[in-house]
Amino acid sequence: MRHRLTVSVLALLLTAAAPTAGWADPPDWVSRYRIVPRKSTLIESGGFTGWTQRYRVHGQFDFLQLWTPGVPGDPQQRVVEFDNANVYAPLGEMLPAFYDVDDLFNLEGLAGKLLPLGAPFDVYHFQGLGNTSAAASPLEQSRVDLYAAIHGRWMYLYGETTPPPYSADYPVYQLQALAYQGRWADWNSDGVIDAADYTVMRDLQSNPAAFPPDWDTEHALWSAQVGEREPDTDAMFAALSAALATSTALAVPEPSCLVLLALGVTARLTRRH
Repeated sequence: MRHRLTVSVLALLLTAAAPTAGWADPPDWVSRYRIVPRKSTLIESGGFTGWTQRYRVHGQFDFLQLWTPGVPGDPQQRVVEFDNANVYAPLGEMLPAFYDVDDLFNLEGLAGKLLPLGAPFDVYHFQGLGNTSAAASPLEQSRVDLYAAIHGRWMYLYGETTPPPYSADYPVYQLQALAYQGRWADWNSDGVIDAADYTVMRDLQSNPAAFPPDWDTEHALWSAQVGEREPDTDAMFAALSAALATSTALAVPEPSCLVLLALGVTARLTRRH
């Protein structure tokens, strides 16, 4: 009798400790994005001179979608963040200097959440402090607001920094970027995957320094993307800019009817291209 009771108690404990289907954690998701430089810009403005400068943005990053542990009374939540970010803006074609966009916007340190817009694509809002390098003073840390809209394999980024209220003549940075999940086989950088890209691939094949060594992989990538076009980013950037201006004016940054309208119009414009 004691043996059967011991076995029953042990089975009960093991059953209680085992995760159930209802509380199993959904899989985390990691996507690698590469920035399209011809569609990505860092704008620097303000300062004591009142200048405005534009720089092309390059680089890549991981986009993580994680789930917090779920327990009774504390449901799971999706958390998004950037990781392995290497995003930079050269100061000129012939200059070795560049702006570290990772540091300016503190990409890997931002906290992100999904906005309940009901749009045909997901929009995430990130907030935090930028310019967190060891050489920066806390007085130089600007507030960062960044939006990421995911439409198919494309991601649109729109963000800006706000200097501390007690700072003087500190520049403002605005980021507008387009990124593609995986690699975009646009070899001639005209925004369309077509026969012209194949011609460039064929011509570069004889130059190992300019072309990857695996022709079959590159050809398969090009074949899978033939006919695709870059989306119309101007409309998306304008809509996200309106969303940023509207939501940051509220005590709690939630989207308003204006944001919903702007994103809806942008979705229709994007599908036309």
